Amino acid sequence: MRGAGKASRGARASGATSSTGAATDDANAAREAALKLLERTRRTRADLERRLRDRGFSAATVAEVLDRLTGVGLVDDAEFARAFLSGRWGRRPSGWRRLVQELRARGISADDIARGRTLLEQQVGSVDEIASARRVIAQAERRYRGLEPRARRHRVYGLLARRGYDSETIEAALGTPSTEDEEPS
Repeated sequence: MRGAGKASRGARASGATSSTGAATDDANAAREAALKLLERTRRTRADLERRLRDRGFSAATVAEVLDRLTGVGLVDDAEFARAFLSGRWGRRPSGWRRLVQELRARGISADDIARGRTLLEQQVGSVDEIASARRVIAQAERRYRGLEPRARRHRVYGLLARRGYDSETIEAALGTPSTEDEEPS
């Protein structure tokens, strides 16, 4: 319950709710609150909408403010998706399926995710999921070194599936046998 109290205190402090507790239609206050949230970090439209609604602004006011901020380029879910994908692609390899799930959980539409991927590919070139999966395999190689080849393959397959790679990508990444899988001559 402490979080709910904080939200209502924050709403009262920002002047978002009227004295009767009803949602307010003050577009200027909503715009200022949105800009303050955007100062700290890039946010999705869904996140901003939820936070402004939590602060007591009416749905119509929030929609109007977000449409205006989108129009001037301060709220851009496709750019958010590109930045998210760019950051995640290099740091911790994950399959496309998992990245899409994470973006969807943040409220980004399928169209914006597709545009974000297109923007990423324009920035860094073609995104090679198989090479990414092979990086994961190389990172996990030492961990599974002591296992017999069949058990190692099974564990690596599971690891890749948990990271969001589809079965075709996993099979392609595992298709090239490593030097450890081959019998010594």
